[in-house]
Amino acid sequence: MKSIRYTMPGYGCYDVPEPQIENADDVKIRVSYASICGSDIHTIKGDLDDYFKFQPGELNPLGHEASGVVVELGPEANVKGLKVGDKVAYYYNVYCGKCYFCRNGQEHFCLNVTNNGTAMSEYMVLREQQVFKLPDDTDLAKACLVEPITVCLHGIDMCRIKVGDKVAISGGGGIGLILLQLARLSGASKLTLIEPVAEKRELAVKLGADFTINPANQNVVEEAMKITDNLGYDVVIESSGVPQACQPAYDILSRGGILQFFAIYADYKFPLDLIDLWDREATICGVFQSPYMFPRAIATLNRLNLDEFVKHIYKPEDCKKAFEVQMTGKPVKVMFKFS
Repeated sequence: MKSIRYTMPGYGCYDVPEPQIENADDVKIRVSYASICGSDIHTIKGDLDDYFKFQPGELNPLGHEASGVVVELGPEANVKGLKVGDKVAYYYNVYCGKCYFCRNGQEHFCLNVTNNGTAMSEYMVLREQQVFKLPDDTDLAKACLVEPITVCLHGIDMCRIKVGDKVAISGGGGIGLILLQLARLSGASKLTLIEPVAEKRELAVKLGADFTINPANQNVVEEAMKITDNLGYDVVIESSGVPQACQPAYDILSRGGILQFFAIYADYKFPLDLIDLWDREATICGVFQSPYMFPRAIATLNRLNLDEFVKHIYKPEDCKKAFEVQMTGKPVKVMFKFS
């Protein structure tokens, strides 16, 4: 089967053996669509080699955002009523269920987690607990965004947005524009996108932004203070992953506000004035992932405008071109169609 893999260094589309069901609760999926996440970009750049313990020359897996159709079930894989032909989304981690964090209801911090994120492949074999049935009329291209929506929902929940809270999103990529829509649904006011690409700022307005700021030729702090009457934002979410965006994100935060870092910054270390943090009573948090949000994400899918997310679709053998296009920063999202 065709599978896009990272070879440390380099990446490409390879022919690899098709996975087969081995466990009683296994589910075999024919992948329909898989999309490129920012972490995939970091992976092919080598930023995550140590984190994932990749080995040079090996066909290391890529991708964790995918949708597909069930083609085969193990004898005990129908606990959720799954059947062949069902449209599904999936979660890429498997937890031990035995460590402290699993027993504490924090499975996403599992000490013995295993990852079978091979979404950029024609087929995947997953455990039943990783698979989530979709409604029959679901658009499978948009459905491969269910996983990033779960993380965005988790982040929005952590921000505790109240109706009327002033909210700024830094970064207008796929994550930023999903967050923007969820913030609007949560009742945000003076909703602002900070983004240098004009097309993304224009799209943000269509998706519900009240204001946009261009950090390439505007002073972010000055513009933000004009918008917020010199009070700053109650919630600021930095999703661009650009180190230069971190300090302005902190500087536009109001007293008692919440600053959330929603990206990977490689080896960047954020300098923090702890006296200022103390004086503001600000809260700073990161967002990793959440396996608990899939039912909510599936229910939310049709409440989001995702049309611009599914306009750049490539064949897996054109993966070099697809990654290059994504790295220009212009498309909201780039996807692969496997079937």
